[in-house]
Amino acid sequence: MTRFFKADGVRIAYDDVGEGPPIVLLHGFSASRRLNWQLPGWYDALSAAGYRVIAFDARGHGQSDKPADVESYRPEGIAGDALRLMDHLGLRKASLLGYSMGGRNAAWLLAKHPSRFDAVIIGGAGLNLLAPGDARRWAARGYALTADNEKTESLAIPALVPLYRRATRRGGRLGAFAACLLGAFPSMSAREFAKVRVPALVACGARDTLAGSPVPLAASIPGAKAVVIPGRTHVGAITDPFFKGAVIGFLGHAMATDLRAASPRAAGRRGRGGRTRASTRE
Repeated sequence: MTRFFKADGVRIAYDDVGEGPPIVLLHGFSASRRLNWQLPGWYDALSAAGYRVIAFDARGHGQSDKPADVESYRPEGIAGDALRLMDHLGLRKASLLGYSMGGRNAAWLLAKHPSRFDAVIIGGAGLNLLAPGDARRWAARGYALTADNEKTESLAIPALVPLYRRATRRGGRLGAFAACLLGAFPSMSAREFAKVRVPALVACGARDTLAGSPVPLAASIPGAKAVVIPGRTHVGAITDPFFKGAVIGFLGHAMATDLRAASPRAAGRRGRGGRTRASTRE
């Protein structure tokens, strides 16, 4: 059953499924929690693996409110809603999985709020997250960005019009999508991840030209792993069983590492002045 909460005045729709360690899911641009996560089987796969699945519709998408002002979609807003939902649910920490736009938001949260997360998976965002971000780059990929969100034809060149027609049939608003593109896609620099000590996985399809290779981004995050999803494009990777297996395996390894670090023996070493991985994670 869909639930709602207010994030700085924006009504956000979310699902809360299963029991166990919590994991928050962030979907991609023009999609929704159900389109990216429920229908492709992620709810079932993660719940079966013993996780509490918390997925929400990003502002501007799905059943959430759809403001048309660019400032609503800065990372502090659209990515920060994950932290607001965690606070709403009384969760100090959770794992985090994002794809495409959600992967960018996950990367931003990892860099800016690492202490809130046990593990982070950045899906569908790779080298291009580290590339310069400006309107010309997005225009080259088919977006004609303007600040005038009332003129809906200014949103996309003809090749991408079908994408937005499908999205509007699902309840999307072109003005909200335009504002989201203008505000929510900043690039990041490798130095922003320099102090991160959270287990991280970067995963992209082998044929994903939108995201680029996961290797350079993973190399920017201390200790992060990179996974290439064989044969998959940007759109196809999120449904791939290999991707699901890689995520669940990574989460299990991260959890086992935490349990070993928190063992009585490790606690004893900390008491004698030693440092363990757990003591430096945040």
